[in-house]
Amino acid sequence: MSAMGQIMQVAFISLRWASTFLNKHQPRMPMYDPIKVETSILAWWGKNNIYPKVKDKGRGKTKYYFLEGPPYTSGRIHIGTAWNKSLKDMVLRFKRMAGYEVWDRAGYDMHGLPTEHKVQDKFQVRLKEDIIKFGVAKFVQECEKFCVENMNAMNKDFTRMGVWLDFENAFMSIAPEFIDGVWWMIKKAHENKRLYEGLRTMTWCSHCETSVAKHELEYEDVNDESIYVKFPADEEKTYYVIWTTTPWTIPYNLCIMANPTITYSKVKVKDEVWIMAKELAAKVAPEGKIIDEFVGAQLEGKSYTHPLKDKVEYGPLKEKSPKVHTIVLSDQYVNLEQGTGLVHCAPGCGPEDYEVGHKNGIAPFNTLDERGKFTTFFKGWTARKDDGLFTQELDHGGALVNTEKYHHEYPHCWRCHQPVVFRTTKQWFFMMEDLKEKALEANNKIEWVPQAAKNAFHSWLENLRDNSITKQNFWGTPLPVWRCEKCQKYDVIGSIQEIEEKANTKIANPHKPWIDDVTYPCECGDTKKRLPDIIDVWLDAGSASWNCLDFPKRDDLFKAWWPAEWIIEGKDQIRGWFNLLMVASMITMEKPSFKKVYMHGFVQDSKGRKMSKSLGNYISPSEVIDKHGADTFRYYAIGSAAPALDMMYNEQDVVLKYRNLVVLWNLHNYLLQLRKETELPHDPKLGPEERYVQSRLHTTIQKVTKDLEDYQLPTVPIHLESFFLELSRDYGQWTRERVGGDDKATVLWTLYESLLPLLKMFGTVTPFICEKIYQNLKGPFNLKEESLHLHDWPSHEQDKINPELEAQFSTAKSIIAGALAVRDKLGKGLKWPLQELVVTGSREALEQAKLSEDLIKQQVNVREIRFEAALPGLKSSVKANFGTIKRDFGKDSPAIIAKLTQELATNTIYDRVQQNKVKVDEFQLAKDHFILEREVPEPYTEAGWSQGHVYLSSEVSEELETEGFAREIMRRFQILRKEAGLKKHQAIDAHIQADKNMVERLQTQHVQIAEKIGATVVTLSTEPISYPNKAAQKIKGKELTLFLKP
Repeated sequence: MSAMGQIMQVAFISLRWASTFLNKHQPRMPMYDPIKVETSILAWWGKNNIYPKVKDKGRGKTKYYFLEGPPYTSGRIHIGTAWNKSLKDMVLRFKRMAGYEVWDRAGYDMHGLPTEHKVQDKFQVRLKEDIIKFGVAKFVQECEKFCVENMNAMNKDFTRMGVWLDFENAFMSIAPEFIDGVWWMIKKAHENKRLYEGLRTMTWCSHCETSVAKHELEYEDVNDESIYVKFPADEEKTYYVIWTTTPWTIPYNLCIMANPTITYSKVKVKDEVWIMAKELAAKVAPEGKIIDEFVGAQLEGKSYTHPLKDKVEYGPLKEKSPKVHTIVLSDQYVNLEQGTGLVHCAPGCGPEDYEVGHKNGIAPFNTLDERGKFTTFFKGWTARKDDGLFTQELDHGGALVNTEKYHHEYPHCWRCHQPVVFRTTKQWFFMMEDLKEKALEANNKIEWVPQAAKNAFHSWLENLRDNSITKQNFWGTPLPVWRCEKCQKYDVIGSIQEIEEKANTKIANPHKPWIDDVTYPCECGDTKKRLPDIIDVWLDAGSASWNCLDFPKRDDLFKAWWPAEWIIEGKDQIRGWFNLLMVASMITMEKPSFKKVYMHGFVQDSKGRKMSKSLGNYISPSEVIDKHGADTFRYYAIGSAAPALDMMYNEQDVVLKYRNLVVLWNLHNYLLQLRKETELPHDPKLGPEERYVQSRLHTTIQKVTKDLEDYQLPTVPIHLESFFLELSRDYGQWTRERVGGDDKATVLWTLYESLLPLLKMFGTVTPFICEKIYQNLKGPFNLKEESLHLHDWPSHEQDKINPELEAQFSTAKSIIAGALAVRDKLGKGLKWPLQELVVTGSREALEQAKLSEDLIKQQVNVREIRFEAALPGLKSSVKANFGTIKRDFGKDSPAIIAKLTQELATNTIYDRVQQNKVKVDEFQLAKDHFILEREVPEPYTEAGWSQGHVYLSSEVSEELETEGFAREIMRRFQILRKEAGLKKHQAIDAHIQADKNMVERLQTQHVQIAEKIGATVVTLSTEPISYPNKAAQKIKGKELTLFLKP
């Protein structure tokens, strides 16, 4: 059986057992209705101010600063956001109960292009000039309205999930005080001489009409038509051949890069000579002949003619730099992996090209407008979109050598997902490159889960570049730089109050366009005006570590709480929020703003595909919550994937978690029913089953606490699930007979003492159902705390943990599971006793199994158990699986098969195959490289257990069969009692009508039947009797009629 099948079987057994037990009791307990439970608890929490009371309980205790990674106000929450919030909420609930004062302020990211695009779509304003005609003020007001409405909707969604954050005081990046915090950062960077304006080649989104920073790029696989182009050398009919995947950049070519150490060749192609790397010549010019070769260093400084010189005026550029249209050297960006070994370099069309150009004194050249259109030569053509036109132009001029399809990754805009181009523009930057070593040192002290995330962030920081901070849009934090057009002097403003004082005016709204109207005199006599740019929205989020604490407006909270103790987000934030948090705090304070990080993955469907509406596999969290409840989603999501790995969303697994919650609910119903029937003992006498449950409880507390403290979050619900399913499935089964006698109080005590600590822990995962169960237990068990979540976190008691006992019961449970699996194969119900169970395994395993012999007998319902090293008469054989060996080892398989002949003759081969311990020379073989056959002697049937095998004999004596009939009759009498509306304490008279043979056989069982069904007298006859309640039955082909009267 698969692992999933075993888990589902466990859930069904637990459900069936709890249902069977409860059906015997009156009145019927309420069924689990997640929607009803959760809506009622939400209302109860609100009415009784439970969250504020929990917050108050932690006042003055050890501080724990959780920094919310602010979600973007895009609308209804995504399933990934819901997963993220579930993880956060679990940790914060734990920290509150563990005695911390938790800072848990919610926050929202609200500026930026996603909102602009939504508003543009709503009002059908596509271009920037359309927005200006629409009215910038009206447009910005609509952006703000959109964000606030979405924030309110998201608050409701998160609250419905049971997330406890301070939503009433959520920080908003559009608030004036938040903008103050961003402006403080910009001014601090200026004071630290880390803010500068520069002409740089930037990735640019022509669709969004703005620059795109490195951390905002996403890469997608594309198939481009690459081209090979000839650039005429000084020598007649001699050409430098280059290769590029971006034909639109050829007009901006200003130099060609060669690697000084690579060997180049002159290749004779018809009546021309082509220069390229020798190693690549056969691929580029297969018909050519090498006539000379030399190292790349000899090419430095050699000039060439641009093939588009008649279309583009290069003269002024050459006057500024003598190296324009010459060969320059680079061992960093020229290799032999692709192309010709000569690299086309356009310093205005890429960061690497810019770097090489800057090193050689060649200024960037790029005339694209904001929409990616050429503005002078090739006017109206669009970068990238019109690559084909540039290829045709080069072909018409005789410069095109060849074209070929090339599959590669290309950067796209993270907002609109369109491919980017490059522009040379003036932007403002944070100077970060010289802070790289300090950032790396800071990262070494940060605790990351998992370690792979730390390594990934380390790699990102190693490649840190100066960070562009400006955008050319409308909806964002305005750049706080006021400059005089006449003298070019500028001021960097650090707060709204500062600009109000300088301009002697009050500012009602610090956004565009109103802030652009604020001016003040320059000392030169002219006027200082704000530069029109806005700040990269990522800098809003980067400032959250202090903005969340209302700094710099006030500094008391900052001094008490900063830096953040813990942050958590998805793996895309390595280059996003994690990066900008580091950049922002290093620029301003040269310190990291967080101490610990948890990184989770993305959400995919069950086939590992990205969720999208076009694929029809998109699931919203509201769909899951409306159907199965928020607790079910949280429970599933938290345990769905290891740190940094993706959640593979699977509806079947969600349903399984729901069923497990039904088990928990039924377990609490069982506990309440027991409490009605008996008192809670002060000093119960504990048997081995109780001591085992106690040990498992304290082991679980220890594991869950450690995992939460170490941020090993997905294992938390797994530990808790294992315990409460075991409590229901195993302990419930072990004690099902005992609750009818004097041990009822002990069982009650054990369940209560186990369930209450479980609820405290599991309430961090599933807060609604655990609160509801707690409220149901308050009266019967005289619990004083108003809410479950006002309790302290449970502590484990080391002296209650008994590893040996847990190992003993683990062995017993494995044997029981194996034996029950055999019963299923045989079609023998558990009520029908069997004569013999044989358990095989190692001597140590069997000695441990013998310690639980009575428990195994009871649970398997067998008369005797034999413990043997092996079953007498068992025949086993091992053969080589030629198919799988050939599949995995190919040409080595004949030698392996030949040598296996000797191995297969050894006595230990079967066990070694089972343990994957067969090795031939250096080749390790697995279990599927063999065919295992076992011939089990009659009358036994076999199943495995963790350390061996179990065998049940199918032979049943008449005495055992009669006992089985009696047990089944008892069960059916209980059903008849229930149908008659009888209480458990009400005695009955019972009569069994059957054939003569069955009447005679049951004579030995009628006393036991009477005790079990609460009968004063049980009569047996071949004739009916005049009792008011009766039921005809058929058991294993035998017809009987059962009669009873109160």
